[in-house]
Amino acid sequence: MYIVSNNGSPISAEKLRQLEQEQRLTLPEAYVRFLVVHGPGTYRGWFNIEAPDPHVLKSFAEEEFWEHDAASPITQQQIAECVSIGTTIDGDFLAVHPAVKGIIWLPRHSEIIELYAEDGMEHEDYTAFLNQIYGEKLAQQAAAPAYFEPWTQMRKHQFFHFDPDKAGFELPELARECKKSFEPNLQIENAHTCLLFLQGLGGYIRFNYAYRLEVAIFYEEGQEPLLQQITAFLENHNCKSLI
Repeated sequence: MYIVSNNGSPISAEKLRQLEQEQRLTLPEAYVRFLVVHGPGTYRGWFNIEAPDPHVLKSFAEEEFWEHDAASPITQQQIAECVSIGTTIDGDFLAVHPAVKGIIWLPRHSEIIELYAEDGMEHEDYTAFLNQIYGEKLAQQAAAPAYFEPWTQMRKHQFFHFDPDKAGFELPELARECKKSFEPNLQIENAHTCLLFLQGLGGYIRFNYAYRLEVAIFYEEGQEPLLQQITAFLENHNCKSLI
């Protein structure tokens, strides 16, 4: 797994165990190990691995978003007792409950709550579990290289408008030229986007193929020298900063 930045904020095992005692539940061991090493952040640009939150789902207990028949792993009232451990960018929740063994999936676009049993999962890497959900819910395998973007207060971004008519070529060609000039540590590319990851940037350059006109740089404080080089490259290739 590629780590975008070395400036994450790991959570101590002691703090997580204290929360377990306060909420009278057991957090998944693989999840705990991940937070202790990497801290919260976004996995594959799709799932937010978050610190356990015992409050965020309380307001959902009054709403009738999901079915609560005999097959449901929790009742509507128990939603308020759930501790959220992460969300997808679409608004789905993963959560745990003191009376339930396993991880609960609370979907954004379905009325059916699901339970992932803990048997056989505790010795598994947490990202492998997330890959399983990715394959099931998005009906596709996580074929692109895995990457994790820790959440940091040092994160900044800068956007550019690309003019293909003036340049005489399209955004994918600009991405190829950028790759040659800066030799990224990791590249992820599909029909919709291209991400060029640079350790020296503490972030990545994103080419929005779907929109055709947008380039964005995500970087950390202290990496301005490399940012200036990339900015100069983009400006010399018909990109205008939107600052």
